[in-house]
Amino acid sequence: MLPILAACTRGIGNESDGWNPPVSSDGVVYVGTKDGEVQAFIDDGSGSLQAIWTFPAFSEQDNLFGVYHTPLVVGDLVYVSGINGYLYALSKETGSLIDGGWRQPQGQFEAPEPLVAGPAYDAQNDIVLAASEDGSLYAYTAKNGNQLWRFPTGEAIWSTPAVENGIAYFGSQDHKVYAVTLDDGKELWHYETDGVIAGKPLVFDGKVIAGSFDKTLYALSAKDGTLVWAIEGNNWFWAGAITDGNTIFAPNMDGNIYAIDRNGNLLWTHNVGSPIVSSPVLVSSGLVVAAKDGNLILLDTRPDNLGLQRVMFNQKIGDAEIKAPLFAVGDSVFVGSQDKTVRRIDFKDGQRNVWCLHTEDGGCAN
Repeated sequence: MLPILAACTRGIGNESDGWNPPVSSDGVVYVGTKDGEVQAFIDDGSGSLQAIWTFPAFSEQDNLFGVYHTPLVVGDLVYVSGINGYLYALSKETGSLIDGGWRQPQGQFEAPEPLVAGPAYDAQNDIVLAASEDGSLYAYTAKNGNQLWRFPTGEAIWSTPAVENGIAYFGSQDHKVYAVTLDDGKELWHYETDGVIAGKPLVFDGKVIAGSFDKTLYALSAKDGTLVWAIEGNNWFWAGAITDGNTIFAPNMDGNIYAIDRNGNLLWTHNVGSPIVSSPVLVSSGLVVAAKDGNLILLDTRPDNLGLQRVMFNQKIGDAEIKAPLFAVGDSVFVGSQDKTVRRIDFKDGQRNVWCLHTEDGGCAN
């Protein structure tokens, strides 16, 4: 029973409006809003944003009901997973489906199950992956959306796939971590835990790092799925772990960031005072973590910096919770909040609030 995730089950379109996740690419910010839209803004760093398009436009009937995970920008298209169950490929220039875009699935008489996980791209095979609450991972051609294959699991999938060397790694509510070959959608291996795997796995140092709702972070062999090491936390490992190339940083619902070396040794922990749902990001000065209560924290990641010196910056972001994955470009971090706001915060040479956008009415206070 998962009471905290009551909105992440069947009927999700009526009960939840997503997390307001942003992404930035080539000076344009794209947001999957809590109003069921995708919005695009030119961001020149001056603090003023110029709206260029919104999907759906007035002439279109689509409403995404909201978006949980970060849109994906590849080539001329922006891929967005909607709570309404559809994967959208929108023209990066116009935000339209008719200018080279597409929507899947097609030809269904009943509404598809929600897409909670974010889309993933495999450059080797030029395919886009969509994981569904119907329990299947779908592979589509990136250019025109033709379905190539479907891989079924035992339960709903919230885990955004990690793609590496022609293999997709992802978790399922059936408690398993899967490795699936991307050219034909065949299972390479699976590993069963004692809880739901909701976060995006991290592929690092020949291992797949995946957290489970059984309060354990697992390191599995990327080759055959055998257990290499495991770290126990005090609550669910929900958001996916990240790495700076040496240290693994794993957020936990107990409020801690667990810093672990590549051999599974715990280096340090730091509690941010609230559960962590949002995936953290790295900037040149350290690790940026969003606590669920709305605090944004910059942590010094050096293993020899112990005690109270770990926190370099801490700011309350509005009055809303933060659940959307953070997104970073260089030293700029983009933060989507539950109050329908998106902020760009620059961590170079200190900290500066560059802009704040309310996706429904435009302006908001920094």
